Amino acid sequence: MNPAEEILRTLASHLEGPGHVRLFGGAALILGYGLSRSTEDADLILDEQEVDVLIRQANFGEALRLTNEELAPKGLYLTHIFGPEQQILTPEWRQSCVVVNRSFGNAALAVSALGPLDLILSKLARADDEDLEDIRFIIESKGIERKTLADAIDRAMVPEVLSEVFERNRQRVLKLFDKPRGSS
Repeated sequence: MNPAEEILRTLASHLEGPGHVRLFGGAALILGYGLSRSTEDADLILDEQEVDVLIRQANFGEALRLTNEELAPKGLYLTHIFGPEQQILTPEWRQSCVVVNRSFGNAALAVSALGPLDLILSKLARADDEDLEDIRFIIESKGIERKTLADAIDRAMVPEVLSEVFERNRQRVLKLFDKPRGSS
């Protein structure tokens, strides 16, 4: 079992009711897109209403505490929970999410991941070498064309705090279409 799956299985074991979580970052790539790499965390993107439902229906806060306590000796954790307003996303990001068709040991836990374009956009907040390789993987595995990505970048909702880095990274990401694999 990979670390991302272990994190979600552990969370599922501590939930007291039904819940849905949405992945982005490395865990989304691994579990939602089949990328073969490791991660020590699972990043979630949930709005306030979704978090409130998780707290009410599944005792999410306690489940998170117990999950992190259990996984700490292994160096794994689930601590990054962002609101959509904190990420670079398309206006249609919710409709673009993909279901993660895996069992996490508790049928009450439903998991989805950001859709491919939104996952790429979310990586524009940093766009380091690993992010660029992740973006290249999504482009190649999903057959995303330059124009499709450029259009998504043009439509992106960008938090003010990320606007400068977004502008710096947008051309860097589009240049991936011009470069052979292995050169960033």
